[in-house]
Amino acid sequence: MFEKLINRTNFKLLFIFYVFINTLALGYFGIQTNPLYIVVFIYGTIVLLYDLFKKEVIYSKNHLILIFLYGALLCIATYYNNAFSDKTSYIIAIMQMFIFLLIFAQPRSMSLKKLKKELKLIIPFVSVLVGTASLISLGMYFLNISSSRNGWYLGLVGTRLFGIYFNCNPASFLAVITVLLSLIAISNQYRFRILYIANIGIQLGYIILTQCRAAILILAVVSTAVIYYYFFRSKEFSKLKRITLNIVLCTAILFGTAIINKVAYIIPQLQGATVKEEGRFQFQSIQEIIELTMSGNIHNIPKIIQLTDQVTSGRITLAKDSVKVWQKDPLHGIGAGNFRKMLVAQNAASANYGQQILHSHNVFLETLVTAGIFGFAVFFLFFIKTLFVTRDILNKYKNKRAYFIILLFIMIFLSEFIGGFFDFGVFYVYSLSATLAWMFLGYTYWLNDQPDMPLVDHSQSVTFNRYELVSIQYRHEDIKRMNPEFVILNTRDDLDDYIIQVQYMLGKSTFVYDLYYSLNKNKKDNETLNKTLVKEFYPLIEDEIKGIYAQSEIK
Repeated sequence: MFEKLINRTNFKLLFIFYVFINTLALGYFGIQTNPLYIVVFIYGTIVLLYDLFKKEVIYSKNHLILIFLYGALLCIATYYNNAFSDKTSYIIAIMQMFIFLLIFAQPRSMSLKKLKKELKLIIPFVSVLVGTASLISLGMYFLNISSSRNGWYLGLVGTRLFGIYFNCNPASFLAVITVLLSLIAISNQYRFRILYIANIGIQLGYIILTQCRAAILILAVVSTAVIYYYFFRSKEFSKLKRITLNIVLCTAILFGTAIINKVAYIIPQLQGATVKEEGRFQFQSIQEIIELTMSGNIHNIPKIIQLTDQVTSGRITLAKDSVKVWQKDPLHGIGAGNFRKMLVAQNAASANYGQQILHSHNVFLETLVTAGIFGFAVFFLFFIKTLFVTRDILNKYKNKRAYFIILLFIMIFLSEFIGGFFDFGVFYVYSLSATLAWMFLGYTYWLNDQPDMPLVDHSQSVTFNRYELVSIQYRHEDIKRMNPEFVILNTRDDLDDYIIQVQYMLGKSTFVYDLYYSLNKNKKDNETLNKTLVKEFYPLIEDEIKGIYAQSEIK
């Protein structure tokens, strides 16, 4: 009973709800701190202590050591900056550590069965929360609802949709991730498929109407990857054609969103909205930057920097200010949640200065500013490790049915990392997209450490959990050229698992496996289903069988 209440899955659901509340415009109502942090802190501490007692916490993995160390350095930096660190600073640092320990890191007892159960809870939960918030926001757009209070905005701001979120940029990143979650649900035949399809439409509408350039760029990358996978991956194209095709698709999406946005704004105008030409995409300025750069004239550099700063909404100026803030304590860093306070103090500006400027708008610069030189070095090593893991798992599942699911997992945390180069990134507990990015990055690391796993369920009847090699009998022959045959030895129940014991035969060599499934429907002793499952399982262990045979002394 205690384990059912105190576990990481329940903590993840609670934490998702807590961070989702943080994404809303609480400042509009004068709420400075989400009071739910007390519940999250108490429950998270209990779960962590219980996992330590049960020896569920893993310390030996390189990526875990790196990210735990980064979290510790962030907490230390927050403690040392006692001039600016307040309650909010400590909340952010502690919650970030909870993300590393209980959301990113996987317990020792993690299994494919547990992972799938988590996904079937988390994906619908996130979809309902984000789908409802984005739908309300769309309604505010088309009804031309706009309001401001305490320096915060709701609804339609100029020609951009904020909605009920505190900032439309991280909300747009969250919308992209929600689209990816819906694709995972559809691929795995979750119930209420039509609602996931509708949610994709809602999120795409929200992304386009926010005019968030980073989110639209992310959407273009994600859309190109999905379209390429479904329609062009199996085609015999040269590398040049593949690159050209991706560029064309990406460009078409970027320009298409700008056109859709202009057409959609006709409806708010009918409700009394005033046309304000903000020039978010500034294609003319981008063209001028390219022309000045291609000229090769060194005297054009100041003009290029000025135009780039203009196009990026002051990102270069913000980067310069970030370096000045970092120089206050380059070794330790300034800690969590102190950036805006120190920026305001440094510029001697009013308390309303940069209401939305909570960080340096670049993930690597943010690690340098908040956790100092050592924190930056640790995170950079972790980032390089992540690149290699991403490459390895894509190669591992290259020709497997689960490749598309793995690709979606990667696109989830890749979306947040891309956003982190320009805007809100992976270190903010007021951004649900960051939490989900860490969650799916943790799943990806775990899956990369396991044998190949069929993440796509065969049907709604059964769910594959794991397999075990029971016995081997070798005979001297070339099994690589032989077609496999199989016989089902028996089927049995073992607690939650339905086990099929199968013997694969390659010539005179035999390999006996136990295949573990969960029955979603009563399909026991279904001979046709059993044979289908056994036949589809063989490609997963074909390379393993040949590898075992090749390494044996029997040649």
